[in-house]
Formats: sequence, C-alpha cells, structure tokens
Amino acid sequence: MSENTPQNPYEPGAGGPTPPSGPAQPPAYGSGQPPAYGGGQPPAYGESGRPPAYGGPGDTYGTQAGAPFSVGEALGYGWRRFTGNWLFWVLFVLLTFVVGAIFNAPSFGDLQEINEAAMRGDISASTAAGASAGGSLLQLIGSLVTSVLSALGVNAALREVSGEKATWGSLFKVNSFGMVVLAALLLLAASFVGVLLCGVGLIAVAIFSVFTYHNVVDRNLNAWEAFTTSFRQVGQNFGAVFLLELAVLGINIVGTLVCLIGLLVTIPLTTIAVAYAFRRLTGGPVAA
Repeated sequence: MSENTPQNPYEPGAGGPTPPSGPAQPPAYGSGQPPAYGGGQPPAYGESGRPPAYGGPGDTYGTQAGAPFSVGEALGYGWRRFTGNWLFWVLFVLLTFVVGAIFNAPSFGDLQEINEAAMRGDISASTAAGASAGGSLLQLIGSLVTSVLSALGVNAALREVSGEKATWGSLFKVNSFGMVVLAALLLLAASFVGVLLCGVGLIAVAIFSVFTYHNVVDRNLNAWEAFTTSFRQVGQNFGAVFLLELAVLGINIVGTLVCLIGLLVTIPLTTIAVAYAFRRLTGGPVAA
C-alpha cells in the first residue's frame, strides 16, 4: 500500500474507533407485535364483559336499551301478533270478564236485597252495613284476582314479543307467582292511596307504574323494585310512553263503546303493544 493512501480508521490495528455492533435495523417492538391485550385477546363480551342475562339464563339482548319507538309502530306490532294468535287472546279476555262478573255479582245482589228491604220498611243499619262489607270484601278479592290475571296477560304478551305464541300452558309459567301476587297487592294499595290524594295520585300511579308487572315477569325483580323501576323507566322516556298510554286509553274506550265486544280485540292489541314498548326501552329481545 502506498504511503499516500489513506488508512481505513475501522480496520483492526488502525487505532480508530471500534465499529458499531448489532443489527442494522432497530429492535422490533415487542418482537414484531404490540403487547398482548389482557394476555392475548380482549375479553369476550359473553364472558367477563357481558351484563347479566336478560330475564333468565339463555336470553339475549335483542335491541339496544332505550331504543326509540313510535305509537304507530307499537300498535302495528300488537295488531300483527294478535291476529296471529287471536283465539287464545279472545278466550283470555273472556276469562277475565267472567272472573270479574263472578266477584261483582254478589254486590249487585246485596244492593237489590237492600232496596227490596227498604221498600218493605224492615231494613236495619246493621243489615245494610253487613251487606256492604261483604260486597266490598268480595270486590277486593275480585280486584286482586283480576290484577293477577292482568300480570299473566303481560307474561303472555312478552312471550308474543319474543316470537313465541302464547298458550294456556305457558300463561302461568312465571319465575315467581308469589311475587306477581305481591306486585298486584302493591299496585292496589298504591291506587287506594292515590284515590285519597284527590285522585291526582291515582293518575300518577296509572301512568308511571305501567311496567311493574313487566319488570316482575321479564326481569325477575321483586315487587317494590319493579314498581320503582317502572317509575324511573317511564320518567326517562316520558314522551313516548305517555303518548302510547293515551293511545291505549282511547282505543280501549272505543272498544267499550262497541257493546264491550270491541274489548276482545283492543285489550290484547294494546297489551302486546305496551310489552313491545317495554322491550324496546329495556333492550330485551323483540321478534320480527
């Protein structure tokens, strides 16, 4: 090598700095992959991230909770499900009519007996009071029985919304029949208190407690939780629910005017429509 040739400073023995060692590329981030999320994969929604099963094991959330609905949509849905299972629903409404008539018939008989005794002039205060008390007790029992039947009707309506035709076999299949009875007693007591508050409280109970039975049957809540939860659900969606309740009231008034025969159609239609609204608001399963 010529003396004028410059010497490579990285050659061994040249006295220059030691050449850099290691790979030419920067080290891979996490060996080529980002750090594993939670040990490999994010937790599945059906494992650690899933909320409690809706209404019992095996049920799924069919709609987003709080999904909006219209009155026409709910009533149209109720009509379709009713016409697909009309015989069961007509017979069920007839059953409620018969039960109501059975418990109210003695009170009408007592009134007739009191009137006849008064015309004869041999009626006493104790006789009138006893007849009135007996009729009131039977009416109270009748109100409780019809309220329980209403809850069973809600159970049937929720089955219709799930895509299942309600039957006499499934009518009484509820998680806790005793809780249904307690909810009926609670609603009767709340209505009585509402009457004492100049009727204003009764209107409030009628509007805000509409989903009480739904919460007991569909979400397995106890009577008090179902009652207070219904108040909250209606309050959070007051506009849509109130309009639906007004429509339900108007339709059933029309059914009453048609010699009560119209109620054989309007009661099932509106019961299913309210169950549909409940499922839409709570994210429960809704069949097409």
